[in-house]
Amino acid sequence: MKPFISNHSQQEEEIVLWRAMLGGDMQGYEALINRTYDLLFHYGGKFSRDRELVKDCIQDVYLEVWEKRNALSSDIPPKAYLLASLRRRMHRVSARHRMDCMDYYNEADIVFEAEFDAEYRLIQLEEDRLLASRMTRMLNDLPKRQKEAVFLKFYNNMERDEIALIMDIHPQSVSNLLQEAFKCIKSQWKAIITAVMLLCFSA
Repeated sequence: MKPFISNHSQQEEEIVLWRAMLGGDMQGYEALINRTYDLLFHYGGKFSRDRELVKDCIQDVYLEVWEKRNALSSDIPPKAYLLASLRRRMHRVSARHRMDCMDYYNEADIVFEAEFDAEYRLIQLEEDRLLASRMTRMLNDLPKRQKEAVFLKFYNNMERDEIALIMDIHPQSVSNLLQEAFKCIKSQWKAIITAVMLLCFSA
């Protein structure tokens, strides 16, 4: 069993690597890439289905960070900065090439999907599978900006200020998005529980 590592400890380690990278430490830079690449790839995949585009944008972000290291602050939260940089780059690239990429100001944009992890497939009881399925659908039905805020907050343990940096909005706007999402989920929760209970009693 892997030892539990708190989110705070992970953040501290990332800050150490970030500051080492800013000081020109190539090993620290490579360790930072190894620590954050999967997160960036997963996040980038929410904006485009083109895996190669996502990989290219991530590579550009890492190269830009290394080239600009002398001008970057050691107090910047590393993951939030990298995610924000990737988000901006993907928007710029997609706009330049007119590719299919998420644009919050265009209702024709692709869906930002929030998914349950692989354990969902192992659920045995039908009522539990129904509940998980409806929860997933409910999350996917949230407006796109709300979904992204929920994804960053609860799937990636981001703080409000980090989410604001990533989404390029005011911290209060993040709170508003999350509150609106909770309100929407709460309004539908009774219907979901009722459906599950009906399934249980009819079995």
